[in-house]
Amino acid sequence: MDTLLISTVSVLLTLLVTAVFHPLASRLSTVSRRITRIKPLTVHVETDPSLVWAGFPNWVPAFVWLPDPPTGTPPEHPTDWYAWARARGGADAAQTVLKVTVTARELASVVIECPKLRHEFEPLDDPPAGCVACCPTGGAAVTPRRIQVDLGLGTTTWVDDGGSPIGPVTLTLSPGETEQFLVFVHAHSGRNEWHLELPVLVDGKRQMIPLRDKGERFVTYGPEGFDEYRWSDGGWERHHQGLSC
Repeated sequence: MDTLLISTVSVLLTLLVTAVFHPLASRLSTVSRRITRIKPLTVHVETDPSLVWAGFPNWVPAFVWLPDPPTGTPPEHPTDWYAWARARGGADAAQTVLKVTVTARELASVVIECPKLRHEFEPLDDPPAGCVACCPTGGAAVTPRRIQVDLGLGTTTWVDDGGSPIGPVTLTLSPGETEQFLVFVHAHSGRNEWHLELPVLVDGKRQMIPLRDKGERFVTYGPEGFDEYRWSDGGWERHHQGLSC
């Protein structure tokens, strides 16, 4: 009888402590985050194509703008061309792809909406200075679920892996859990400076997350009007005004 009584009292005390202190601990955690300004989500923006495309088939082509015609041998893998071009004063051409990683610090209901585009367009001379270098590859196009951004039209859209528009992405993240998605940004002409502001709802509360290039704006050149240099069979082939890769 004594054992049964002790067990019953123990269970009742456990339920009482849980009922009283669990909401209090949750409340203290919330207040602590507000005081220290710790946000429930962290966001990382990856710009290195070799990391953006990690895990995908190795047939993603490369398009880069260079201030001068290319010389020498470029990197073997197309995903390394971006770093090679930047070291020569270059930038992305035709398309910039980002990988966004969202990590939860606590259990959270998250809605990721279409980003706001902040964009400045600079028209170029005719013919424009510089050139576009490309590394063609074989294989089917890689088109995962993504945010599609058209700098020419000024549009941002969530699309599925078939390219059809879809609604905002809704998910529930546990502490330490992550969600990753890609952002495809297309440029048709000119020199484009841009960044994105990503609206996110976390448990019904709005956050606006900037997507930038290490704090700076991204630069993407449209291919229109540029001479194209294609790496093929160990050498550079020049093609006049047109991106044919």
